[in-house]
Amino acid sequence: MSGVKIPCPKCQSVLKLKDRSMLGKTGKCPKCGHKFELQEPTPQKPDAPVKFELVDEQPAVGKNVQWIPDSPTPAPPTTPPTAEPNFSSLIGEPTASSEPVANPLSFLEKESPAPAESVPSFAAEEPAASPLADITKGSDPVTPRRRRKRRRSSGNWIVVVVMLAIVGGGGYFIYQQMQPGTSGIVKVKTPGAVANATPAVAPTATATNSDQQVARFDPVLAKSPTAGQPIQLLHLPAGVRVAINLRPAELWSNEQRHAEFRASLGPLGTWLENQIVEVCRQQPSEIEELLVGLILGPTGTPPEIAAVIRLKNPQVRADLLTTYAGEAFQEFNPEIQIVGERAYRIVDDRTVSFCPRQYAEDMLSFESAPAITAGHIEQILKATDRQRLITLAFDPSDIDQHLEALFPPTAHLAIEKMIRWLGPEAQAATWSLHINDDFFTDLAVLGQNTTKPFVLKSEYQKRLSAVPEIMLTSVQKMNPQRSGYRKIIGRFPAMLKVLSMTTAVAVDGQYVRLGTLLPAKAGPNLALGSLLTWDESTRTDFSVAAVVTPPPKAAAPKTFAERLQTKMDVDFRRIPLQEAIAFISDEAKIPIEIDGDALKLAGFTKNMPQTHQEQNLTTMQAINTIVSKYAEEADPLVAHVSEKDNLITILTKKAATARNLETYDFSKLPQN
Repeated sequence: MSGVKIPCPKCQSVLKLKDRSMLGKTGKCPKCGHKFELQEPTPQKPDAPVKFELVDEQPAVGKNVQWIPDSPTPAPPTTPPTAEPNFSSLIGEPTASSEPVANPLSFLEKESPAPAESVPSFAAEEPAASPLADITKGSDPVTPRRRRKRRRSSGNWIVVVVMLAIVGGGGYFIYQQMQPGTSGIVKVKTPGAVANATPAVAPTATATNSDQQVARFDPVLAKSPTAGQPIQLLHLPAGVRVAINLRPAELWSNEQRHAEFRASLGPLGTWLENQIVEVCRQQPSEIEELLVGLILGPTGTPPEIAAVIRLKNPQVRADLLTTYAGEAFQEFNPEIQIVGERAYRIVDDRTVSFCPRQYAEDMLSFESAPAITAGHIEQILKATDRQRLITLAFDPSDIDQHLEALFPPTAHLAIEKMIRWLGPEAQAATWSLHINDDFFTDLAVLGQNTTKPFVLKSEYQKRLSAVPEIMLTSVQKMNPQRSGYRKIIGRFPAMLKVLSMTTAVAVDGQYVRLGTLLPAKAGPNLALGSLLTWDESTRTDFSVAAVVTPPPKAAAPKTFAERLQTKMDVDFRRIPLQEAIAFISDEAKIPIEIDGDALKLAGFTKNMPQTHQEQNLTTMQAINTIVSKYAEEADPLVAHVSEKDNLITILTKKAATARNLETYDFSKLPQN
């Protein structure tokens, strides 16, 4: 039998039947779902007129009319956007420029004396090639299209605050060369801190708004532990080009986190304390805030220093006059005393300022208004926060021009690298550090008027992504003689990698900001690692190829009893019970299970928040910090330790009794 084509009486769609055996039965249109009896189609007469009729009295009016050409042009294939782990979804990104993009590592063009072949590759898409090849030796030109492809495929928003690399090294000398008393440069929640940040709703902006006018969510400032006022150059003479703000009383407090940080600075901490006492004539613990300003003269001449000292507690005016006794600057007015080449002014019972004696009158002129300085220095000071532990604001071109006067020869290379990293696009910059419950750093850069903040942000992201591997290449050529130093220096590139992965980059109006939030313990580690690595670099011949030592032989696995004695530091801040137990399990390398059913019967959950901070605990001591909190409950938590099964189980006392399990006696543990 031949097939039959039957039109749907409702939508006129054609139904195809294989044969006529289905005629007379009820069928369903696959298009509109209309049910009708399948009948032999009646052939239409060729000359039969076609009738048109309207369903309604009024013609239907269409919406969203779209013109369709007779021969539609096929749409070009679309390329799915490359997902990059950055904050572009929060702060937006401008359209990529079609202009050629400079090599992101061009700031290293004068850096490495080692052969180009020894430099490792940092380009993910071309493992065999080095991104430094265009700098250290001849290479084929890279087209703009190829550069843009590399930028997209790199897929990194990884950011490193390079200033930390000179915490105890190059940064030390910025403070050292301020003559009598200046300050050196120099967190982190876990990597999940960035993801856990609650983004605010970014206000919309019209296309006519400039970068400076657009208000956006700033993931850097959202993580800031402080919210102080910006630094103002009050009571200082005109012409300050470098500003350094310290909080000595906080830094020299008895808190453990600050004591550890000072100790990690090594001789820098001792030297800094002596300089503050000598110049300010006060103990650091008595100074709440110290603002130091550098006045730069002709190239090759040492800078002149001025400062404002804000005391922690008021002092009797007679005592201040005795401390800063000298020759009166004005007759019958002891407010300004000339001591040697400096003029000291007692502003009030908590504030004292000093400057070179030739600028004494400026301290009076700029009492209620900030001292006159360059416009871009005034702008960058607006991005500062006086509550931060250490803050540095400067013009990179000033540092470059006065390099020899500000730094000793051993620090020139490190400072030159920092300046080249900031690049000619940076008009001014401010860097700050704060240590409290967390370790926080913030770098804000003010670009040139010809450079848009979004473009500058992208450049810094690419440059910073290579820094950990560059540091690894340098560290491999070092040979520290002390085993302890060798371990710390060897781990320094990994520290920078963690730092880079937890750093947020954002555009804040006219500034580009890079901020990192880590646990407080990261501060001393980074400071000490920076100090030792920089110090060892001054004795390293980087022209010699790196010597790769074979990995040490694996040690024999620890016994269960030895793993119970594993030392660890706990820093729980309202984290769920199961996460706290997982941390202890990972540190001890012992499986630890939680009996969820037993906990549920006693009214406990695996999400109960745990808060405890303590150091140098054994595995069972760490577990006891959790279990002991529920000792007074009707059915307290206990732990069952099974050396046979290599397992620790957390359950309730009733559940352990029902299962005839022996519970661990925490009362036998030694107390720290």
